[in-house]
Amino acid sequence: MPQTTDANTFLELVAPVRDSLYRFSLRNVWQQDQAGDVLQEAVMTAWRNFSQFEQGTNFKAWMFKILLNTLYRLNRKSHRAKAASIDAGALDAGGYIEKEDAWTSILMEPERVKEALDDRIVQALESLADMERYCFLLRLLEDFSYREISEQLEIPLGTVMSHVYRARMKLRERLTEMAMETGIIK
Repeated sequence: MPQTTDANTFLELVAPVRDSLYRFSLRNVWQQDQAGDVLQEAVMTAWRNFSQFEQGTNFKAWMFKILLNTLYRLNRKSHRAKAASIDAGALDAGGYIEKEDAWTSILMEPERVKEALDDRIVQALESLADMERYCFLLRLLEDFSYREISEQLEIPLGTVMSHVYRARMKLRERLTEMAMETGIIK
């Protein structure tokens, strides 16, 4: 356990990355109410191992590595079903929005459309393999470089690039399918 004088340093380092860690946790847990628990476990693990952190190195990357390991362990343990049912009528009772009515519907009920799309994006992200999802989210949403992701996940740079590319292609395909199923596009 680190010394108590390290507590202030640790808290100062955690504070600026906490929101980013929470968002990443939220996107990678199967039950949304577990995101805080996962983050808390990762922070406690980081605190227990803070003496191993090399001052002057990238604390955010170090924390993400711990969070990724925590998520990976918990996701592997949970063995939950990845398939979620898709409510084909979520956007419109008729099953699709006619092109001429689309703008009116979107403008009049943006929250309903947003909620339906958000659910579908989450479902599409959940359909990715864990490593594809981690690489994709770290690269595109958390702005890590390919090299940083490679170092933190301890996988080759080319593998990271492949995971991000495959994730993009799978998401494009899955979201297109979902849009066609709901009639957003014909």
